[in-house]
Amino acid sequence: MSLEKVFKTVIVGGAGTGKTCLRNRFLHNSYSWQYQATRNADFVSTYVLLDSDDMVAMQIWDTGGDDSEQATANSLCEDADGIFLLFTPEANSIAALDRHFKKLRQVMDKRAKSGSGMLVVVLVLAKTDTKGQMAADEEVCGRVQEECRAALGGREVAFVETSARTGNNVALAFRTMANLCQDEWSRAEAMVNEKTGFSVLRRNKVRVSRHGDPITPYHRLDMDGGSELSVKRGHTTAPLATFRLRLKRLGRQMLCCM
Repeated sequence: MSLEKVFKTVIVGGAGTGKTCLRNRFLHNSYSWQYQATRNADFVSTYVLLDSDDMVAMQIWDTGGDDSEQATANSLCEDADGIFLLFTPEANSIAALDRHFKKLRQVMDKRAKSGSGMLVVVLVLAKTDTKGQMAADEEVCGRVQEECRAALGGREVAFVETSARTGNNVALAFRTMANLCQDEWSRAEAMVNEKTGFSVLRRNKVRVSRHGDPITPYHRLDMDGGSELSVKRGHTTAPLATFRLRLKRLGRQMLCCM
């Protein structure tokens, strides 16, 4: 079982859609009736169970929905592995989605040009326990899903109906995100291995900070001939000549010490 990869996820959506409540229900199984706008984005790291019964580490960012908080939310989305996009069928919530769809298009365009990987998006309908939010809203949800697909270049979008008040499908939303992020990460690893000839060997040990948050450790790369080299995740493995040079230097140093 491999736990070292930390998936960065960000919860975004209009003001009052229940972003903080969704995270609190998942993390603490609690719910507050008192509304308090989120003024400063923060994150909590936890572990999420996959369908395979493995665990993955997830960093969950909560962001404010007010206009004044959008610059922070947009910045966090730039390097996120996944985004929870919350909405309700209310007019102000639907209107707020436009700016998030615009940001999704920008992020997807940048990643397509740089080849830095795909972005996982889970579309979350919140407050499904609210009266009147029944079949009449199916048409609205359908339109939102279509717009989200368009923003992602036609990719299919996971859609989960939730209620933070009752807890309905909250865990499912985070588990869906974890599964999709893990799938994307596995595909990316396979592509790197195929292109470079390296095999990324994951470590079973989890490193944590003094705050208890998981820290991405160094991967061990198995090279031809049984040699190994530790490289921090996120560093490119493209310049093979540089790695070989480092290995030669390491070999000379070892011979000098013998």
